Amino acid sequence: MSEVSAEPQQSESVDETRVIQYLRDNPEVLMKYPEIFSTLVIPHATGAATSLVERQLRLLREENQKLKSKIDELVGIARENEELNQRFHRLALELMNADQLHDVLAMVQDQVQTFFYTDFVCFRFLPEISVESKILDGLYLDGQSGIVNSVKPWIEARKPVCGHQDDKINRELFGPDIRIGSSALIPLYHTNGLGLLCLGSVSADRFGLSMGTIFLQQLGELVSNRLKNLLQAA
Repeated sequence: MSEVSAEPQQSESVDETRVIQYLRDNPEVLMKYPEIFSTLVIPHATGAATSLVERQLRLLREENQKLKSKIDELVGIARENEELNQRFHRLALELMNADQLHDVLAMVQDQVQTFFYTDFVCFRFLPEISVESKILDGLYLDGQSGIVNSVKPWIEARKPVCGHQDDKINRELFGPDIRIGSSALIPLYHTNGLGLLCLGSVSADRFGLSMGTIFLQQLGELVSNRLKNLLQAA
């Protein structure tokens, strides 16, 4: 049995000897593949002491890992943005094909909830927006509660408002029985204000004050453009 087990060790020794001899005969080979240095671990013969070369290699490996992590993060963001762009494109096509107000409202609520991975989506229209049918019943802001005065500046500014709102505003926008941790309130407008598209989350971190609002603003413009035609025709 001892003779059999010795064969692999002898083979490994021969292979190592060949590798060492090859590197001695061809020292330029490592220069052709510098990436090898970033993965090699070279122990130092002095024990706990660290050689300059080993320290340099370790720093290079750490820097390489940081760069790789940053690139992975940027690639992830690019993929998310590309996916969001594709969803916006599909939503735009469906909005162009929808010719009924109730279809537009239902479709936007359903798709936006999926687009932005949020818990609640609803429309809230200003009291002066009127249509002949009762499609908007239940979707108006209460003109007697003071909520209109609170949200009108946001609608007039035409920029999404993200973050945490007080409980009174959340109840008026989302309903008395829904707990909202954070929200994104998207103005809807034509020549004048129409109302809000409200996105709510139970998480306080979902819609933060520092989050980017470019896609939210584009969403508001897209939905506003379709609604204003249907509201005029209704």
